[in-house]
Amino acid sequence: MTPQIHYVKIPKMTIEKPYPEITFERMQQKDLEQVMAIEKEAFPDPWSKSFFKQELRKRKTYIHLYIARLNNKVVGYIVFYLFRGEGHIMNIAVAAEYRRCGVAKYLLASALEVVRKNAGEEVFLEVSVNNTAAQELYKQFGFEVDGIRKRYYSNGEDAYVLRKEVQR
Repeated sequence: MTPQIHYVKIPKMTIEKPYPEITFERMQQKDLEQVMAIEKEAFPDPWSKSFFKQELRKRKTYIHLYIARLNNKVVGYIVFYLFRGEGHIMNIAVAAEYRRCGVAKYLLASALEVVRKNAGEEVFLEVSVNNTAAQELYKQFGFEVDGIRKRYYSNGEDAYVLRKEVQR
């Protein structure tokens, strides 16, 4: 099913919504079961539930955990740090049945807007050299290869370091 495209206007940036009912909101403890299901489905070496719990307990720190919610269901999430003008996207994942529907694009655009609103100047992330789908998504947003991390992942894969300057 191809979703209809809807837009929400935010100053300085228009974020494409893949579904009219989708929302971008802070992750909460109550979301963890759904987040963990997506995490385990998306990654061969998933983060632990205790990691998410620990980060959610921190108040007013530099870590940001957000979800995409559609009809009371968590369909994706993004985790990023923002510290001294630099953002670092640590993780982004979408439930299998919502992949290739614009959810990752929506999460990334929304996160970049949070960075921009908080005076972020640039954003970094790592992506597997073999994950061409993710690389294409990041290219659409203007990320460029800034370097490579050898054997970055637990399976020995290298990662590209991607960088993007935040538009003011």
